[in-house]
Amino acid sequence: MRAAVYHGPKDIRIQEVDDPRIEEPTDVIVETITASMCGSDLYLYQGEVEEMVAPGRTTLGHEICARVVEVGPQVSRFKVGDRVTFPYSVSCGKCVACEQGQTAHCETSGKAIYGFGVAFGDLGGSQAEMVRVPLADGHLVHVPDSISDEAAIFLSCNLPAAVIAVDAADVRAGDTVALIGCGPTGLLAQRLLNHSPAARVLAIDPVEYRRQAAAELGATPLDNDENTVEAVMDATGGRGVDTVVEFVGRGPALSLAAAITRPGGIISGGGVYLEQDHPTSLFDLFFKNLQLRLNGFANAAMGLPRARQAIEGGLLDPTEVISHRVSLDEFPDAARAFSERTPGTHKLLITP
Repeated sequence: MRAAVYHGPKDIRIQEVDDPRIEEPTDVIVETITASMCGSDLYLYQGEVEEMVAPGRTTLGHEICARVVEVGPQVSRFKVGDRVTFPYSVSCGKCVACEQGQTAHCETSGKAIYGFGVAFGDLGGSQAEMVRVPLADGHLVHVPDSISDEAAIFLSCNLPAAVIAVDAADVRAGDTVALIGCGPTGLLAQRLLNHSPAARVLAIDPVEYRRQAAAELGATPLDNDENTVEAVMDATGGRGVDTVVEFVGRGPALSLAAAITRPGGIISGGGVYLEQDHPTSLFDLFFKNLQLRLNGFANAAMGLPRARQAIEGGLLDPTEVISHRVSLDEFPDAARAFSERTPGTHKLLITP
């Protein structure tokens, strides 16, 4: 089959690799209908986590809508021909972590993630013609007829992550919310916030076209620069925002959140943090009585049902954030544009 294979920083090549096969009786093989690129894929794509990947072998991607083409002998919930998706992390649904709702920390799978390198299970990714799905009965999900192929890819990661982060923000009537990061998941979070009791959303992002997209959804756009804290304080009467929903996944974004949140406020972090020594002020967190709720390693399997309901109930149409539809052969160029934040580039849809 053909797949997107990592060869080095910003060097993704479409090449022939071995077809996936049933390795365990609980496996399912799926054929990709459509896939996409997530912001968290950029850590691998840009070469920021070289120790996690095997150049020339690691295939990427963890968002998918697919069709079942082969079923292991111990799989009971799926049959050939079923249209399916999966949350980005593999979970058994039966271990202590899964029973506690911490499906991203599944003890059976070892916190395995599709297409996220050797450090997370060394599994094939969705930016390929086929994918092996281990522990299928535990986490693979049927896609109902009411949800399109394009909308289904958002059930893997982006929309459950947005649902989880907005829920954790505990927005109350009249609150002012700062949305830090207006990429695809941030824009989905804003759509959810538009149905919350929030009085106002301040959308913070250094990229102009992303700020403009947030403004078109009703937010007040603010650049992320040396004047951001002052601008937020001016907009809130010197008090700070009531809550922050963050989808950047970088240390400076967490520091900014701590600086602009009012005493007693909530920081709901949905970004993927990989820094191990960023100096965010513990004094700010302590002295301001801030509530820090991090959900970047999101338990997507738990948020997926709510995400599906949001789509089926007409709360939002996640496909509105799709800006590019490309073939697998066109994906390397599109990935570069996404990485470099070429104006107008939001969500990439990939058809093998």
